[in-house]
Amino acid sequence: MPEPTATAEPDPSPTAESTAAPTRSPAAATYSLLFEITNSPDNLKSPGGIAVDSAGNLFVWDAGKSRLLKFDSAGGLLEAWDSQGSGDGEFNSLGFGGIAIDGDDNVFVVDNGNFRIQKFDSRGSYVAQWGTQGTGDGQFERAIGIAAGPDGSIYVTDDANPFVQKFDNDGNFISRWGGKGTGDGQFLHATGIAADAAGNIYVAEYEGRRVQKFDADGGFLLSWQIGGDVLGTPEGLAVDDQGNLYITDYRLAQVEVYTPEGEFLTRFGERGTGDLQFQAPVAVAIDSTGDVYISDQKNDNVQKVAWEQ
Repeated sequence: MPEPTATAEPDPSPTAESTAAPTRSPAAATYSLLFEITNSPDNLKSPGGIAVDSAGNLFVWDAGKSRLLKFDSAGGLLEAWDSQGSGDGEFNSLGFGGIAIDGDDNVFVVDNGNFRIQKFDSRGSYVAQWGTQGTGDGQFERAIGIAAGPDGSIYVTDDANPFVQKFDNDGNFISRWGGKGTGDGQFLHATGIAADAAGNIYVAEYEGRRVQKFDADGGFLLSWQIGGDVLGTPEGLAVDDQGNLYITDYRLAQVEVYTPEGEFLTRFGERGTGDLQFQAPVAVAIDSTGDVYISDQKNDNVQKVAWEQ
């Protein structure tokens, strides 16, 4: 009986898994210092909030000198908005305050000594302001953090008034949520705030030592504590293009990275005054390439950190 003729097997087609570019994971990254900003040309003093625009320019709230500084991506100073007072475009700082940049590169600055938020366009021209002193809707006692949602909504935390307030892009009050306490949706010293691409809102609690996640309307989703075996103190928040959350840990002098579900990925930094060392990291920002900026209130600097697999 004749042997059956063998039929050649076709070469297997490559799968999407074998051809797709690997997704970078912060958990497997190596972190290194790119540069440090300490002067502009005069020294920074207690820098607070930081934010990056679509062109990669860095904005720094230099709280100790009540001014807003703009740097290029290489750390060169471009502009200084340093008029002090209570007029349009002037600042009066009570200390740490946030910066947010929306999808049109409008810049929103927490001017907490004047109990208001100020809005500037991408060229630095004054646009609008809102807020007065008080605890009512649209009022502030000590505004701290600010974030811009993907739809242009603006969210503000206030560590002396335990609510998150939501405004439209022109500063019209929309809603608020919170209240003092340790329950879901309540706050003890809310500080940093960030929004992801889906519109979810993350809020850091300095005294509560946790991060809470909400939907765009303030509906509670989940919470988690940071730091691991030794509880940390969250201060600044930023979300990368994969939705991972970067948190400056004020107490443990490091930056920690979590998934959107609160799963720990990695940490970097230690206490000190050298490269990738911090004493009081209060804010974090991420640019379009994934590089990370950290402002340090006690080291009076901003470090730019790269990471690679």
